Amino acid sequence: MTKKKNNKLLSTSINKKVSSLMDEFNSSIDIDQRLIEEDILVTQAHVSALEKLKIISKLETKKIYQGLNEILNDYQKGKIKFSKKNEDIHMNVEYFLHQRIGDVALKIHTGRSRNDQVATDTRLWTKKSAKEIQKLIKMVMRSILNQANKHQETIIPGFTHLQIAQPISLSHHLLAYLEMFKRDLDYFEFSIQGADENVLGSAALAGSNYQLDQNLLNKKLGFSKSKQNSMDGVSDRDFCMYFLHSCSMTSIHLGKLSSELILWSSNLAGFFNVHSEYSTGSSIMPQKRNPDSLELIRSKANIIRSKSQELSNIISNLPLTYFKDFQEDKKIIFDCFDELSLCLNVMSDVIRKSHFNKKIGVELCETNFATATDLADYLVIEKNIPFRKSYKTIADIVQFALNNKMKLSEISLKEFQSFEKLIDSNIYQYIDIKKSLARKKTNMSTNPKEVSKKIRKFQKFLK
Repeated sequence: MTKKKNNKLLSTSINKKVSSLMDEFNSSIDIDQRLIEEDILVTQAHVSALEKLKIISKLETKKIYQGLNEILNDYQKGKIKFSKKNEDIHMNVEYFLHQRIGDVALKIHTGRSRNDQVATDTRLWTKKSAKEIQKLIKMVMRSILNQANKHQETIIPGFTHLQIAQPISLSHHLLAYLEMFKRDLDYFEFSIQGADENVLGSAALAGSNYQLDQNLLNKKLGFSKSKQNSMDGVSDRDFCMYFLHSCSMTSIHLGKLSSELILWSSNLAGFFNVHSEYSTGSSIMPQKRNPDSLELIRSKANIIRSKSQELSNIISNLPLTYFKDFQEDKKIIFDCFDELSLCLNVMSDVIRKSHFNKKIGVELCETNFATATDLADYLVIEKNIPFRKSYKTIADIVQFALNNKMKLSEISLKEFQSFEKLIDSNIYQYIDIKKSLARKKTNMSTNPKEVSKKIRKFQKFLK
């Protein structure tokens, strides 16, 4: 019977008294109350399987379903007060149900354990949350794609080693991030598949003593299959690792994008102006606006990346099967989901509302000799000079321009010919920044025609 004075449902004969400190230390309800919806769904499915075995009557099933729905409804209205004495979400739900419908509630745990219950709850949450993250990633992708579409003709320098290298379109640069985030969608799809195994029927570790209808359970809970081994069922947290690894990859890409936009927003670059809603002022320097939103995303992205290591440290070297160590997995995956969701929402808004500078890129390319490789290729293509020789010739020309504080376009034909007599006026076609983009031949290049194709492809993908 329920010990109402202690507000506690479960009490074993082996350990009649637990210290209040242990109650506090052992309780996970502050964290796993978040699984209430999943726990109620899992309990309802299990009750249906027990009804099929005639362990619970149809009338009792109806009563249990109604009671569980009322509990969920009260939770959503903020009317539920959880008790640490009942440890976790499973015992709290069972306690609330017992308070509402009486001893019929004591039947719901027949043929199952909290071990297979929590594993199933967590799998349902992980599948749902991975899908929510996929939606947020697509939201970021749409923000990026809209900017890429606007800036097909905006030229910026591409960098290697943070040094200006070759001219590209801003659109081409932004599309690189769409490729990254598209891979992230696939990683989360893999994590969804990894979580898509029903554990119910595993019970504590050896399997249930009741012939629970696995097809019924899977259909009610949206699983495509059941676990094949009960011991693996209650101990497997690989699906949590898949979820965390997916979050980690997305955070890497968010961190990379944040760092780039922070660099671009600096006075030294001037490519990007962070919207005023997502930048903050200095407490002492009235002229400054700081890209705090992006700096926080970068910081949080690094924290997110550490989550997979946190869980790995918990589950590594654990023998079979269930241990209380697993109680810590939920805080890690919940925190990771919350932080990543926030970062994706902020990044989407920052990119959507902020402004890219259309003018500065060409000047930077010209003053930093970004078409030098084009000139080397000019000597190869039009004058049949070996590339290593043409490379040295153009290097000498660039040094001459540096020494004389000139752009390549300001060098006269006679001066060019002093380095290589075969050079003719066509060299100026290869110096032209805009023509450099159109000269690229490969389908993954910054050629405007190829970039336009990729934009249409992503528009179709994200539609």
